[in-house]
Amino acid sequence: MRAVAALALALVLPACVAGQSMMQETTRGLARNAVDSAAGKYLPGVPVKPYTDCIINNSTTDELMKLAGAAGAGDAQAAATKAWPVVQGVASRPDTRNCLVQAVSSGDALLKAQGLAVGGLE
Repeated sequence: MRAVAALALALVLPACVAGQSMMQETTRGLARNAVDSAAGKYLPGVPVKPYTDCIINNSTTDELMKLAGAAGAGDAQAAATKAWPVVQGVASRPDTRNCLVQAVSSGDALLKAQGLAVGGLE
């Protein structure tokens, strides 16, 4: 009986893990779309990909869920508006600011565009 239960668990568990992985990838993809829209609307001229990467990689699971929800808010402008407060919150963290400075050669200008400062730079 134990052998049957162990075999069943061995067959079912990978499917659960694969499903969870797919859900995480979908959530991150939707969140990425929302951040792209927000960056395009509120930070014109800023390279979107490195900015989005830093925001996504420094977001909590709850923030990723909020951003993914924003992606479904309608058109890109509505998604940008709904996502922007979350994006600003993530961007204000020291680890995110460091990522932005490293990712974008004009990182301090990028942060100033958001009203943030890095170290003593203003």
